[in-house]
Amino acid sequence: MAVHRVTLAVGPLAAVSFDTLSFLFGEVASQHGLGNPELVFLRKPLVVKCKTCGAETAIDEPQEGFCEPWHNPGGAQIPWECPACGSREVEHPDAAIFAVESVEGEQEDAAGD
Repeated sequence: MAVHRVTLAVGPLAAVSFDTLSFLFGEVASQHGLGNPELVFLRKPLVVKCKTCGAETAIDEPQEGFCEPWHNPGGAQIPWECPACGSREVEHPDAAIFAVESVEGEQEDAAGD
């Protein structure tokens, strides 16, 4: 298979260094005969999902990012209250997601053409 593009879904708390990952991806793709496929980052918003009222609110990532003790201790505080009802019974689905969203390319035929 000739790979043209790989898209990664990345949550705001995934602690990913985009520059480092892009460099390493290029090196590995080259070493494994994949050529020079494009690596695309699909940045997911932080979603506050309320267990009380059911509201799901996407929060724009602040310029300095969200506070993470292991990666970005100086970032903005993660919202722990529902913007709709004020409940503290919230969760942040996919906040730390780091997954392959899609791979685009062309399948080679059985003869290897």
